[in-house]
Amino acid sequence: MDKQEIIKKCIESYSRLKNLKLVGLEVGIPWQTVYVYLKREGIAVTGDKARYGSATDRIAIIGEQRFYKAVPFAIDNNNLQFQASVDFSVFNLTVDVKTSKLQHKKINTRSSDRWAYCINKQKDIADLFVFYALNDELETEHVFLMPNEIVTNATTISIPKSGKSKWFDYKVNENELAGFFKQLAA
Repeated sequence: MDKQEIIKKCIESYSRLKNLKLVGLEVGIPWQTVYVYLKREGIAVTGDKARYGSATDRIAIIGEQRFYKAVPFAIDNNNLQFQASVDFSVFNLTVDVKTSKLQHKKINTRSSDRWAYCINKQKDIADLFVFYALNDELETEHVFLMPNEIVTNATTISIPKSGKSKWFDYKVNENELAGFFKQLAA
């Protein structure tokens, strides 16, 4: 195989595997060389959080996938850049999707079952936040849509399962998301 064939094979393999080491093994070259070839060809090296990310990453990807299914015209910035600053661009808006599994009350404390979202890194750059609240079976229990202006003074958002919170004012049906974004673009 000549160099151009190897590069072509790297691109094809990476589009399928999303893992530099696995591509290197498949093509028979070091993963570092795969990286250099992909970068020279303008291929974004993004990784695959669903397969190779931390436990938190694997929870996060659930919400991101559900958001993309609900708003299929959104641009997934994570496919364009590894660890993108915000997850999606929808028309001229930036949208960060956060996902939390229900955190259960600790014994002998006053805490309650809740979902918690850290927005510290994105609060200055995301126009909107979409929060997915998952139950223990990882099913969507609630979806919240919050404008940046509402959360700008917060670093974390904690939403109690009881629903007794100002944040429940921003609960939406997942099937309303696409219409909301289309309306904003009109």
